[in-house]
Amino acid sequence: MLEQELASIIKFTLDRAGNPSPYYWNVQENFCVPAAYFPTPEIMTGGETLRTYSMDYAWYIMFFHHTAQEAYALGLSVLTAIKGSRNLIPLITETGEPAGGKLRIDDPSLKILDDGAAQLTLNWRSRRPYDMTEVTKMQTFEVEGWKNPDIYIERVIPAAFAEAITHCKTMYPTPPQNAGTIPGKP
Repeated sequence: MLEQELASIIKFTLDRAGNPSPYYWNVQENFCVPAAYFPTPEIMTGGETLRTYSMDYAWYIMFFHHTAQEAYALGLSVLTAIKGSRNLIPLITETGEPAGGKLRIDDPSLKILDDGAAQLTLNWRSRRPYDMTEVTKMQTFEVEGWKNPDIYIERVIPAAFAEAITHCKTMYPTPPQNAGTIPGKP
């Protein structure tokens, strides 16, 4: 089964390159030109967030033609189409119809490899959720003793301490008579 991202890139590439003959696993000895070869992409993985991981793709798509310049022109038409769409490739469904989303890729690069061959390099990061089991979230939270009246005993202040508090008074100045009035008004 071909992944949605890979299928979307293949469709975008073939449409923009003028529909060359596509090859996916091995290029036959007597293959037709112009041709586009889509080998298996390189994948590196890593953690992304607490709920997702990332897969970094590097795809080296090759274009073949009678001369290196013609192969380069095929790749250049795809490269300029990618840059013209701001590095966004529309995603497609299994039937080839637009799915509504877009795939953002890094800036592509293009180089001539050999006589009659050019290589378009595409890199992008795909984020995917971890396989997580559904769990029931906590409904209530109770601390032991909340419903135990024995922990809420009445505190009694000793008489000597209460006497000391009543003798320890602080005198605050009396506010002026005009406090809270507008200046100049009685």
